[in-house]
Amino acid sequence: MKKFNNAEDAFKWAKEVIEKGCVTAEEVVAEQIYKDSNEFTYRESGDMYKSGETHSKFKQGIITEKTPYVRRRYYEGGKPGAGNKKAQPRWFEKTVAKYRDEYQELGKKQIDIMKGKV
Repeated sequence: MKKFNNAEDAFKWAKEVIEKGCVTAEEVVAEQIYKDSNEFTYRESGDMYKSGETHSKFKQGIITEKTPYVRRRYYEGGKPGAGNKKAQPRWFEKTVAKYRDEYQELGKKQIDIMKGKV
């Protein structure tokens, strides 16, 4: 347990833990959402999903898949069973809905880890 000489030091420490922990959590959670989204992503060739590895900015919490057809697949869907029988439009929303509790725990864990580093 960390001890502080005054409230100001405690608040500075808490602010640093929260700021650094949230940045780390954002990256870790974004990467996990991307990985888990493969469960619901259309993948005729796999190029659409793989493009997320190149174009995403996980450190900023941004997941981006870029192919000429990704927007249409995302909002309208694709051929049933097109490389993935579980594929659904809006696969990121489906992923977050399914794993929400796990992502919250993952974020909390990152902040707890930061408590020991700051």
